[in-house]
Amino acid sequence: MTTDQVGEPGNGGKRLHGERTSHAMPLLTALEQLAPPDHLCAIYESLEEQFAVAVPFIRIGLDRGEKCIYIADDGMEAALRNAMHADGIDVERAIATGSLVLETQENVYLKHGSFDPDRMSTFWADASADAKSQGFSALRVTAYPEWVLRGAPGVERWLEYESHVTHTLHHVNGLALCQYDGQLVPPELILGVIRTHPTVIYRGTICRNMYHVPPDELLGPNQAAREVERLLRNMREREEVEYTLRLQRNELQRSEHLFRVMLDALPVGVGVVDPSGNIVLSNPAAQRIWSAVIRSGSERYAESKGWWHATGKRLAPGDWPSVRAAVDGVPSVNEVIDIEAFDGSRKVLQTSAVPIRDASKRITGAVVVNEDITARKMAERELNDSYHQMRTLTVRLMRAQDDERRRIARLLHETTSQDLAVLKMYLARLNRTVGHLSDPDRDALTESISLAEQSMTAIRTLSYLLYPPFLDEAGLLSALRWYAAGFAERSAITVELELPESLERLPLDTETALFRIVQESLINIHTHAGSETARIRLRHAGKTLVLEIEDRGHGIPDTVLKDLMSGGGVVGVGIAGMRERLEQLGGHLEITSDDHGTTVRARLPLAKDAG
Repeated sequence: MTTDQVGEPGNGGKRLHGERTSHAMPLLTALEQLAPPDHLCAIYESLEEQFAVAVPFIRIGLDRGEKCIYIADDGMEAALRNAMHADGIDVERAIATGSLVLETQENVYLKHGSFDPDRMSTFWADASADAKSQGFSALRVTAYPEWVLRGAPGVERWLEYESHVTHTLHHVNGLALCQYDGQLVPPELILGVIRTHPTVIYRGTICRNMYHVPPDELLGPNQAAREVERLLRNMREREEVEYTLRLQRNELQRSEHLFRVMLDALPVGVGVVDPSGNIVLSNPAAQRIWSAVIRSGSERYAESKGWWHATGKRLAPGDWPSVRAAVDGVPSVNEVIDIEAFDGSRKVLQTSAVPIRDASKRITGAVVVNEDITARKMAERELNDSYHQMRTLTVRLMRAQDDERRRIARLLHETTSQDLAVLKMYLARLNRTVGHLSDPDRDALTESISLAEQSMTAIRTLSYLLYPPFLDEAGLLSALRWYAAGFAERSAITVELELPESLERLPLDTETALFRIVQESLINIHTHAGSETARIRLRHAGKTLVLEIEDRGHGIPDTVLKDLMSGGGVVGVGIAGMRERLEQLGGHLEITSDDHGTTVRARLPLAKDAG
């Protein structure tokens, strides 16, 4: 077990005892991981340092339901009680319930005026039996053997006893902490203490003791030979460990180098910040984005200029994604902000930030990724402008097309159709004076009259299909009834109408759009659907006018329908035209289809000034 006491960010990163910073585990965390049969010694240099280990050792045992025994000299009890109270231990209650026993050195080690390791075996056996009978989960003992320094009878067997305690703890379900004042205990004794304890606590660090000597080696025969063997083994093992560490360090250095190369090559800016706003790491792309080396410290958030791209609102210091991640632990993904770089240039960033947490889930910083999307946003804006221009041109084109159809229809109706009527009249006059003509000539004249009649009908039909006069003169309902009747006659498809009895006049663009949608849909039914019937339904749904054209044909496959809705294919072009007409008027087009038929549905909000 290896650990160290490391300072927190709030204390400026300083260690409790002024030692260099370590990556080891905090002392309290390491103490909490102790369990039977651990045998430790704490070598301290002040009373404060002594209690910083011994008191939490006892408190943790009490919290776990273990029986705790603290052995000290009489002059230390008051200071000990005060230290325990300061650490949150209810000393009186713990003593009253038998959880805590405060013993003196004389009563434990020197009960008969001298120290006897064999008698101590009885102490451990009795204490363990009492703990078990009283329902405690384990036995926990800490001692301050100040009497050893006084040279009491039997002291020469003290290290023998310390060596055997490690084995004793295995049998009594206990753990022990021995306390030694490094300022008073002579080095010779400290050396023996180190040899007899598997674990050592020194200056806030709990260390696995590589210099521990097992009892059979320390106290048995051939001690020198065994110690030589152990030291050589330790040296070999230490060299193996150091060799492994060197390999790991080399690998880590290579990994760090590769990481740095990769980071530097990334086209996006990457940075790591701590909760105080300090830049721990950044790559060249991040510096290019900001046009300078990014300064550290929380004040830079107030000095940096940023705005939310969607709203233009200025970012407050706490709004920056890196602050929300590093301070509040709130991640952000692909947020878009505008910034003013340090050279005054304006840029658009897509930024993400995620918090970094240590093993205890404490936030230690954040990783921030920034991508300069200024060019992309400019391209999107230009594309959007082009799209709006295209839609404007499309509207103009459709209006021009409708105007041209109206002009051609009027021209056919008022000129060509009239000319054909006059031609038919002249031919009819000639037909009344054909007595001198031969039979073939009379037949030709009769055929000419019939062709003139057919041409007049065709021209009139074409004129109405191009732009029915009913649409301007009588409105949408009359135009739909006329067109449905003509379509049914021409296609042999039965057309059912579900139209309101009356409908207020709508703007000309609206009526034209709805008529063209019916026209396009019926042509598609005749050409593609294979349906014998069609239904045209026009209804109000609140403030929306809904037009539906249904058939009972074989339907449109999903993949084909998706392609059609995107404007693909010959039919798709017509559908795209329907959709464009509606969208320009604030409406939208829906098409649903299955094996039983297809429904084209147009929804159009009613204008307040329609009429």
